[in-house]
Amino acid sequence: MKRSDSYGGLLSGAATLGRRQFLQGVAAVGAVAGTGGLIAGCSSSSSTLGTSTRASIKRGGNLIVGLSGSSGNDTLDPHQGLTFLDSARAQSLYQSLVQLNNQAQNEYVLAEEITPNSSTEFIIRLRPGVTFHSGKALTAQDVIYTFRRIISGKLTGISSLGPMDAAALKALDNRTVQVTFTSPYASFIDHLASYWFYVYIIPDGFNPAAKNAKPDGTGPFVYQSFTPGQRSVFARNPHFWQSGLPYVDTLTVIDFPSNTSLQDALTTGQIHAAGGFDGPELAALGTASGVKALASHTGAITPFTMRVDKPPFNDVRVRQALRLLVDRPQLIDSALDGYGVVANDVFSPYDPDFYTVLHREQDIPHAKSLLKAAGHENLKVTLVTSAAATGMVAMATVLAEQAKAAGVTITLNNVSPSTFFGPSSYLQSPFSQDFYGYATYLAQVAQSMLPTSPFNETHTNDPTLTNFYNQANATIDPAARKQIEHDMQQFDFDQGGYIIPAYIDSLDAYSTKITGYSTSAAGAPLSNLDFEKWSFV
Repeated sequence: MKRSDSYGGLLSGAATLGRRQFLQGVAAVGAVAGTGGLIAGCSSSSSTLGTSTRASIKRGGNLIVGLSGSSGNDTLDPHQGLTFLDSARAQSLYQSLVQLNNQAQNEYVLAEEITPNSSTEFIIRLRPGVTFHSGKALTAQDVIYTFRRIISGKLTGISSLGPMDAAALKALDNRTVQVTFTSPYASFIDHLASYWFYVYIIPDGFNPAAKNAKPDGTGPFVYQSFTPGQRSVFARNPHFWQSGLPYVDTLTVIDFPSNTSLQDALTTGQIHAAGGFDGPELAALGTASGVKALASHTGAITPFTMRVDKPPFNDVRVRQALRLLVDRPQLIDSALDGYGVVANDVFSPYDPDFYTVLHREQDIPHAKSLLKAAGHENLKVTLVTSAAATGMVAMATVLAEQAKAAGVTITLNNVSPSTFFGPSSYLQSPFSQDFYGYATYLAQVAQSMLPTSPFNETHTNDPTLTNFYNQANATIDPAARKQIEHDMQQFDFDQGGYIIPAYIDSLDAYSTKITGYSTSAAGAPLSNLDFEKWSFV
């Protein structure tokens, strides 16, 4: 997700679910499908998504959660979200066919199973007994309509659908969809799961973008009200297909202008949970009365992004030099207060095909040598940063300080999240940052490393990488496919436009008045935004 993807920008924070994640104050207020892999990740085995196993559940109550990082373009359209706040709303109202669970594994949701007939054809079998908030039963036509809307509108989820032949989509019966691709796409399930927050299923004929359109999903909560930049209020879905869920009567999601106001609201009891904190904030919350601070180790990334088509970053030696000047352990300690794991400029650490041999340490002499050879001995660059996800500004500050040892001057341009996500900045700046929740390797490549990617911040357009990606999707043999993905990651490591110094922990905090949340490796905040499982103690 952005911010998801803090959801984005993770995201991301990611969230990048991965995008990822703020504006008046509080007073205004199924089945495991396998991890990673291509055909190997398409198992048709399944187990029903269960309700909580807690001994006694207290039902009822009004749950209030907070996030910051609004893009300034808050939306209820489930196919147009960018931030963790957008994803928090959409995840409550809608559902996907499959998604990453808290263990970063593929889990079937609206799909009962998804089975490949070949690398160019899949069969989706839907769960029975699922209805939309309007009372309409979920059918194959709803999936077909959703896919076609995303493709025809060129919406964010289009990269997850890959080379899908929209015209060839076919309902084999009321619960079965035949999906055909114009070229091999063996990683289809991984794409759907990794970026589920872009492919929520909507009813046939429904237009979420229409004026005064009322959200109509299959999710655990039903729409009541939405004030962009301020708050959203949802009520318990009494006909939710997962028996017994959700536990609370209402859910309110509040946009906060900053983490400081978010922190204050939690410690004063005005909200029950908050996500996307920085290390010092989480440390302070850990000592606050009535609050439990929780850090999740994730595969989320907050990369520094270098446009490979713009000077000076169009010279691979400059990109290599900037990667070599980073002291990664120090950056994690200083910028993230230790809440992260060293990364080596390659994403997707939980993918079974992750290339574990790649390793990079700070090497100032080598960095200086590369810059000299490139004609940039006293390089001066501007880095666009923003408090849009956990640790972004702190990471930028530490990088600028570390760069001085190599004779590089990095001037920070710290802008508001709304400016950061604005059309003149986001995906356009030669040197910037972003954030993503965890995704499997090929799914992340499709999101950000191809000419067709919706979030290609580095403007990568290299035939070598694109050909590798296509080969991997056409390769059924797991060993052969793994080697191709290793070759791709070697390419990233040697020539890519990302500086990825760390896999970022997700830092959340909860009132001791609630329970049911957990850590999440997927990189989304607040227990993967699974509010339906929370209850009051």
